[in-house]
Amino acid sequence: MEDEKTSLPTEGEIRGNQMSASSKVFGVFYEPSKVFGSLHKKTEWLLPFLITVIIGFAVYYITLPITSRDMKETITKNIEKYRDYMPADRYDETMKRIDEQFAHPFKWYSPLVIIFMTFISLIIITVISLISGNFVFGGKANFWIIMGAVAFASLIGLLGDVVRGLLILAKGEMGVYTGLGLLKPIDDGSFLFYLFRQIDAFTIWRIIATVIGLGIIYNMKPKKFAYVLFPVWLIFIALVAAANLFTGGSIVY
Repeated sequence: MEDEKTSLPTEGEIRGNQMSASSKVFGVFYEPSKVFGSLHKKTEWLLPFLITVIIGFAVYYITLPITSRDMKETITKNIEKYRDYMPADRYDETMKRIDEQFAHPFKWYSPLVIIFMTFISLIIITVISLISGNFVFGGKANFWIIMGAVAFASLIGLLGDVVRGLLILAKGEMGVYTGLGLLKPIDDGSFLFYLFRQIDAFTIWRIIATVIGLGIIYNMKPKKFAYVLFPVWLIFIALVAAANLFTGGSIVY
């Protein structure tokens, strides 16, 4: 039988690895194994979480005038398709609500939403990883240590947000892609378009980094976790793509 263990660091070696906080933040991009091997404090997820929230909010706020304008156009275009099937008063009321909603796109609760969504996404990925490692594969790891690995890997996704934010500012429109969306850049309302625009290079990089981290924490072959995380991600983006068929592409994550 194939040995499921690898030559990854032992628990003692992992705890012996020490890196400064800044080294971990930058190191996750070019030496993730070393970063994940140095995680042993239950609160280490806080730093990458705060960085993700702060920079993520900055990107959101700076690009908001462009994204809100394009989002309004997308929603309006979708409603126009059904104008002939709507009573005139209902159509006018709907358009009035849209105008009011986008007149002031920034809401006071926007930062809270970003904090909540970022935290929830980390929790979900951590729970899936914990169930896989502790119960499916028979390993043993602490929830918060896994949370730290997931949070540091999320910095790669944040880099993708920054790159796309800069592209949005440069192009003056929100239709920018750093993945398969480049193969089908024009919104034709198809399932394939909505699926392609979610298959992003930074997202794949982030998942790979997470898989590496889990392999080190559990001292198992990383590919075991790849068999879990990649299918879960593919199912998720397929569901989002399907939902966008009925919302005119207004669901963006």
